[in-house]
Amino acid sequence: MKRAFALIAAVLLLAGLPFAQTMGNMKKVASVPHGVRWSQCAFGPDGVIHVVFEDDTNTGHPIMYVSYDGTTASTPFNVTGDEYMRGERPGLCVGPRGQVAVAWGVDVGDITYVRVYDPRTKSWGPVETVAAGYGWDEPQPAIDSNGTLHVFFSYDSGGRAYCCSKVNGVWEAPVKLSAGYGKQGGVAVGPNNTAWALWREKQGDGNYKNFYSSRPAGGNWAGAKLVTTSGGSSSHPSITVGPDNIAIGTWGDIDPEMENGAEIRLIRIGTGETRQVAILKYMQHYPRAAVDPSLHIHIASQIGGGDTGSGAFYTNNSTGSWPEPQTLVSSNNKVVGLSADAYGNVGMCMSDLTSTGSDIYVWTIQPIVPRYIYPPSSPTATVKSKNLRKSPEITYNLSWTANSANTDAYVGGYNIYVKEGSGEYKLLMSVSKTTLSASYTFTDLSVKRRFGICTANPAGGESELAEF
Repeated sequence: MKRAFALIAAVLLLAGLPFAQTMGNMKKVASVPHGVRWSQCAFGPDGVIHVVFEDDTNTGHPIMYVSYDGTTASTPFNVTGDEYMRGERPGLCVGPRGQVAVAWGVDVGDITYVRVYDPRTKSWGPVETVAAGYGWDEPQPAIDSNGTLHVFFSYDSGGRAYCCSKVNGVWEAPVKLSAGYGKQGGVAVGPNNTAWALWREKQGDGNYKNFYSSRPAGGNWAGAKLVTTSGGSSSHPSITVGPDNIAIGTWGDIDPEMENGAEIRLIRIGTGETRQVAILKYMQHYPRAAVDPSLHIHIASQIGGGDTGSGAFYTNNSTGSWPEPQTLVSSNNKVVGLSADAYGNVGMCMSDLTSTGSDIYVWTIQPIVPRYIYPPSSPTATVKSKNLRKSPEITYNLSWTANSANTDAYVGGYNIYVKEGSGEYKLLMSVSKTTLSASYTFTDLSVKRRFGICTANPAGGESELAEF
């Protein structure tokens, strides 16, 4: 019997158990004739889910990307652009305005790369080198609403954790976050654009504890802080940030005396609250967390050995406690992905080894329903100038109409952009969806300006740009 039927049977069997919420709506989004070493997923602001995975071919490890809108899965796209590249352990994020960032590492040369998809132009940008010679292990990107890109990565053998940021289109130097022997972790940003990083550091007794740092928008990374001294030894911590701007750290907590399993623990970082146990001790690895709009926390982890997974656990605290996890079976999977969208949906991804290669599956709590939006109609601009001799001013009067193709519930407002000279469009202002005009006055008449406008959905996602 094919593995897919076993997966379906497991989901159907578990659907009747008394979980607060369960993963269902299973969809195979990709098949490859090779093994798969890593998979991650992230929802976009339009409710579409995005997935990356490491395709373990005979010649290389290209990083592949697909998206799934609830009806159709896209054709797998090689993000690395090189079938011979040994890309490893990709990370994935989708920014508040729909930008997709994929990061991966190459162990030869200790190089971390990233590539970003622009939803406005519907195209992938170039492959960018984040850092070379610093480390490559388990990179994780995060994008804020200003377009600032953070990439966390670690130098596993050297014991150093870094984050490198691209601000206003310019890469900064990598910042070493770990104070001691640190590695593994991630970065995430909240609605207020504060970035949070989490990693583990070796202690004097040989065990690992979790440390974190934060960076406000326009600021610098704070010094490393210890998350908690209690518990065993941390393994593969990860981080997410909820709609309330609270960072959630999760990790596998190993009993140093046993080393035959781990509890999956989590903590609301910086709140003073104690850690929680989400999944009891079992042979499990690489936990992931996601927070839904109701601030319920969702947890998933890989079942089985690090390189020989046999499925995933999933649970959440929507009832106020942590019920027994739902079990989703798979064969020889490595790592699960987990993400929540702004509308209450939560999804996860996982690979499954078959007799002919590997399949990539997505599960969601609710069916995926895209919140697509379209640009405003009839953008019109008029220009008026005055006081040209003494105190010159130029006023741009902009107007537009709502696009009748839009579903009103999917529209949150409009974002107005301005481009000066040959520069790029930059956000000028956001207005409500009932506002259909705006005026701007400038005193520098030597600059040539052009305006554009997007429809924005309640989660911050944008339509294509309409120019005035």
